[in-house]
Amino acid sequence: MKKTLIIIIHFLLTIIAWTSFLWLSWSLIAVLSLGHIVLLESCNGCFLSHAQFNDKNKNNTAFYEWWFEKIGIKNYNRNKLKIFMRYWVPLIIVLLGIVLQEIFKINVLI
Repeated sequence: MKKTLIIIIHFLLTIIAWTSFLWLSWSLIAVLSLGHIVLLESCNGCFLSHAQFNDKNKNNTAFYEWWFEKIGIKNYNRNKLKIFMRYWVPLIIVLLGIVLQEIFKINVLI
């Protein structure tokens, strides 16, 4: 039950983060993204992944890798995927926020 709850929380937080450019100010997204990167670097990964997989070593399983395995994607470079998900995805989300909010003048909730 605890593992299922962690998976649900992790999934919901991921969806909230990936859609944040639609409802959250891009400057706040940038600050939160930077904080998230610092957390990942200082804790050797996500604390929710550590709790879900009971694995805190250097090559710990990541949530997105677990999902890839569930849907049958197996051949990928772990290091490149980690870099993309850790650094490029937050940058893309911030850039989407800037484009929508500053260029297209779309108002957000927060």
